[in-house]
Amino acid sequence: MKLLRRIAFKICLSAFLIIAGLSVLTEAQSRFTPTEYIVGKIYVSGNRSFPTGRLKKQMNLKDKRFNRTKTFTRRLIELDRILLQTIYIKNGYIDCAVSDSFKVQDDGLVDLFYFITEGRQYYLNKIEISGNTSLSESKILDILDHKLEKPYNPIRIREGIKQIRTEYANIGKPLALVTDSLEVNDGIHLFIRVAENPTMRIGDVKIINNKLVREKPIRREILLNSGDLYSQKRLNLSKKHIFETGLFSSVNIRLADIDTAQHALNLIVDVRELEMRYLGLKFGFGQDRGISSGSEPYTSFVLDSEWLNRNIAGRGSRLSTKLGFSLNLTNILMRPKTEAEILFIEPWLLGFRSSTSFRLFLNNQLLKNEEMTSYGGEIALTYQPDRRFMVRTGTEMKKIFYRNIITGTKRDTSTSANERAFTLNIRRDYRDNFLFPTQGTVFTFTGKIVGTILGGTQDYYKFETSFSHYIPLFRQVIFAYRGKFGYMNTFRKSEETPLYEKFYLGGGTSLRGWSERKFVVNGGNVKVLTNAEIRFPLFWLLGGEIFIDGGSLTPDMTSLFYTIYRWNAGFGLTIATPLGPIRIDYARILNPVGKEKERPHQLQFSIPYAF
Repeated sequence: MKLLRRIAFKICLSAFLIIAGLSVLTEAQSRFTPTEYIVGKIYVSGNRSFPTGRLKKQMNLKDKRFNRTKTFTRRLIELDRILLQTIYIKNGYIDCAVSDSFKVQDDGLVDLFYFITEGRQYYLNKIEISGNTSLSESKILDILDHKLEKPYNPIRIREGIKQIRTEYANIGKPLALVTDSLEVNDGIHLFIRVAENPTMRIGDVKIINNKLVREKPIRREILLNSGDLYSQKRLNLSKKHIFETGLFSSVNIRLADIDTAQHALNLIVDVRELEMRYLGLKFGFGQDRGISSGSEPYTSFVLDSEWLNRNIAGRGSRLSTKLGFSLNLTNILMRPKTEAEILFIEPWLLGFRSSTSFRLFLNNQLLKNEEMTSYGGEIALTYQPDRRFMVRTGTEMKKIFYRNIITGTKRDTSTSANERAFTLNIRRDYRDNFLFPTQGTVFTFTGKIVGTILGGTQDYYKFETSFSHYIPLFRQVIFAYRGKFGYMNTFRKSEETPLYEKFYLGGGTSLRGWSERKFVVNGGNVKVLTNAEIRFPLFWLLGGEIFIDGGSLTPDMTSLFYTIYRWNAGFGLTIATPLGPIRIDYARILNPVGKEKERPHQLQFSIPYAF
């Protein structure tokens, strides 16, 4: 018994010591805070062909400066080592080697060292192509896009060979093999060998994993049918079209049952469906035009509720109902704008890939001395081959109740109108980024014809067109400019254009030297707007801009040529966010008149950029 007691005591004592030790270790670990190392100085040696400054500009890690620090990680060092080596390889130094090391200083800064062994620079002297019959030698050379007697770029060659394979796949040869080899002497002799293999046609097209969506809405998006010549381009476009229906979270098209004897292959279309019904609430910041469609957009706080069925009767048709409220941030004490909508969209019309929409709507807004309520319906046809180009045309019928207490006279003017209109909208957007564009262009056109053969109480026409261009200057500095023109008139000279359709200027997205819609209080029928600004980064998420805006607003075209063109200039601060840049702009009128001289400046708050 004594022996058993001693053994039990030793076991308990050992367990106590182990638990106590683990507790101490856990407490120590909980108090441990890992040290964050900051990059101090970066040293590059062995580079004779490229200046150190040019190499450092392309690296992820940067030297420490008073307004800039970079956290040191071993992964970033490795990425920069590979990047430096890639720069040399792309310029013909195919034997280049780059090594790295680092040293931690007493003050916690880390100095980085990159050692470059450049080796010899090689030039491409000759390209020899064999085995090609379907693609000409000149076509293959154009795809390779590598000139002779220039530094040999193996990365460009790899990309070119991949594109050659794709080109063969686009003409029915997905099994084509394209290989390359080198002969290295005084220069590079490149051999391209092609094994074209048989031309393939489509056998069966099978759709799998669609449980709620019928086959027809999927099959009509596929551009390859049984018996067609195989095309990689059309296959990729089919995948894109199926995904754009908004019915699936993923789409994959793969080859199956490849028969080289019969020169045929099958396609398997594998889809993963989304939830077909949705009920949700969204809120955040957006842009709105307010009571007058001729106003420039302003920043608003938006609250929307929506019910959506993406797949009516399994046909891919959409039905949604929306109820939304938006509050103008420059007039937060006013009643929010209310919008209600019922929308039905049929994605195909008479065998054509163009969506048809049927919409019922109700809008109401009170803005200071104006109030407008409108309700009605719209039928529209939209053609959108990709995200960057859209044409939309339709017919709209609506009832409008508009009230305006005219400034100065305090006279209450009410208007009740029945509008029937043909509408046309065109948008061509080739920016590289929709929120933070650095290059590209945007063209828009909106127009409508009201009345005439459609009837109603109003007869007028109106259009507005805009062009914006974004140009990178150096580093991350961007020059952007925009031109905008709007015009409206009645078909009968004895009539006046409706007050609720007038053009307005002023605010954070047009003439920033004037507050919203205050450039000409009662609006105009002709609008000209020009903007130009330089955008540049400062540090972290902060950026700056210097801008100049110009504009004119007149009752007719004749007055436009006799009216002084007005200008404002200023600067702004931007904060980059996932919603786009938050802007605070200060603008000053350059040629103030009348009461404008008492307060010729304006502070604007907006999201996102002015254009």
